[in-house]
Amino acid sequence: MDIRYIPTLFGLPEAAELTELNTGHINRTFLADCGGERYVLQALNRSVFPCPEAVMDNIAVISHAFAESGGSDTAVPCFIASGDKTYAVAEGEVWRIYRYLFATATAAAEPAAAGRAFGSFIRVMDVKELNSAALPSGYHDFGSYYDELTALGGKAPRLASLKAELDTVFTEELPKRIIHGDAKADNVLIGDALTVIDLDTAMEGYAAIDFGDLVRSLCVGDMSDLSPVRAAAQGFAEGLDGLLTAEEVSSLYYGILRSTGELAVRYLADSLREEKYFRGKSTADCIARAEELLRQLDRFTAARSDLNEIIAEAFG
Repeated sequence: MDIRYIPTLFGLPEAAELTELNTGHINRTFLADCGGERYVLQALNRSVFPCPEAVMDNIAVISHAFAESGGSDTAVPCFIASGDKTYAVAEGEVWRIYRYLFATATAAAEPAAAGRAFGSFIRVMDVKELNSAALPSGYHDFGSYYDELTALGGKAPRLASLKAELDTVFTEELPKRIIHGDAKADNVLIGDALTVIDLDTAMEGYAAIDFGDLVRSLCVGDMSDLSPVRAAAQGFAEGLDGLLTAEEVSSLYYGILRSTGELAVRYLADSLREEKYFRGKSTADCIARAEELLRQLDRFTAARSDLNEIIAEAFG
């Protein structure tokens, strides 16, 4: 089926113009002009998401939770229905569409807003249940990713020592909640509301993973200026509104290490595979990205005291 006609499955005019967006690593994403209105049209990647229908069912749970929450400045995209579903299947591909959202500022420029959005996401989704079949087995499991790397013949002593350290923090006693699972700054749009996008990876996990991913995405330099981290931590605490236990707060610093190290492991593993998880990345790209992340990990380790102080101030 011609992609231009996919919007008609959702009751929209066919796309007069389609522009493929290459900002994401996983799904095929298009900007579609339908009847003079702009929409984001996506095909879910079945090689990454084993059951994309379950992904969309989870997103329906998330949308309902936010619709019922009230009193929050954080929202999620409203997917257009196709019959009684928020997706349509065409020639084996699962498609979805929502109205294009205009952003007036970037989350990187307003880290407090980004932190508040992801903190609010965890709070709104507290005690909700999602279908775990939506994600591949072992997703966000640092140990599984490290084992996969070694099985492929890769060696990373720095990450082996990190794994041992993280095993003492992320134990069965540490509470798990519904988290976003890809809480980088780019996944918050700041406009009339704070809109959290890319909900495919929402899952049961540690709050520290979302916090760590946000900090990792904000700290791309030499760590000489920690004001973005301070603002993000304060926003995250504000969005959570006292939800986390003391043990969870203590784990937040380790979430920074975990998120950075996990991504490094995944890129190293991808560099050794023919069929890559990160779409459009060459082996050289994967190695360069992994090396960048390992340098970032060392900077976070060196800034341990400062980062823990920032977290303590935000959640104190």
